[in-house]
Amino acid sequence: MKRIITLPLSILCFLSIYAEEIILPQDTIIKTTSTIITTDSITGHTVTTITETEKIVESKNDTESSSILYNGSSYNINFFWGSKKGKKNLSPSWTGVGMGFMNYNSDDSPLSTLKMSTSHNFTFNLFTVDKQLGNHWLLLSGLGTEWSRYHFDTNAALTKKDGIAFFEPAPQGITYKSTKLLSYYLTVPLLLEYQTGNFHISGGAVAFFKFYSKSQVKYYIEDEKHVEDKGKDLNMRPIDLRLRMQVGFNGFAVYGYYSPFSLFKTNKGPELNTYTIGLMIGI
Repeated sequence: MKRIITLPLSILCFLSIYAEEIILPQDTIIKTTSTIITTDSITGHTVTTITETEKIVESKNDTESSSILYNGSSYNINFFWGSKKGKKNLSPSWTGVGMGFMNYNSDDSPLSTLKMSTSHNFTFNLFTVDKQLGNHWLLLSGLGTEWSRYHFDTNAALTKKDGIAFFEPAPQGITYKSTKLLSYYLTVPLLLEYQTGNFHISGGAVAFFKFYSKSQVKYYIEDEKHVEDKGKDLNMRPIDLRLRMQVGFNGFAVYGYYSPFSLFKTNKGPELNTYTIGLMIGI
């Protein structure tokens, strides 16, 4: 009959007094005792012969353990403190689709006031490359796209003259129904992300590479609609750098951007530092 005993290390010494030997966790020692009783046919005396054999076998169990077979009884001693757990694989949260509301500081440019309710950015992040730094940390990069639409809340349009971008009031007698700036970007992030359970938080910088921009107005003259482009490029930075933070749970996240640099080149347009807050859905 087998008796299985799982004990802490502190009781192992007590058990070794009765087992006669302390066994290392990675070894299995098998002791076999055989007794042979013979009777002399002439004298009738009984002779008892006892033989002991011993075999050491290395244990291959996932949890460290030792087994002792002694005097017909088997003892299994398990050690749980010797095994190592594998690293948990993390999934980065950059890829997905999102939409945010944009604004900027326009104190120095009164004609550039935004209509925030219709000033949106749309994000589609395509793929990610990442390096796992531990059970909870990721360093990640990737590629994404962003479409930005700035709708102005004044009767002025962004245009460029003599190499300088500025907000020009509408001609006399015309009221703009819509005046906006469109800009399209490729985005490349460098973010540090922390994950625990279904929660994540990430932060870092994202490079914005502009590949298209234009200023456009819409107005009516005697019920006839007119759409007019007021300029392209407009001295916007071809490469922008923005700080990003994202906090999420499962596949949903709230993200924010802040640009420490103006939307336009230095001394080539108004000083406008953008910021964004939005919702992201992972894919």
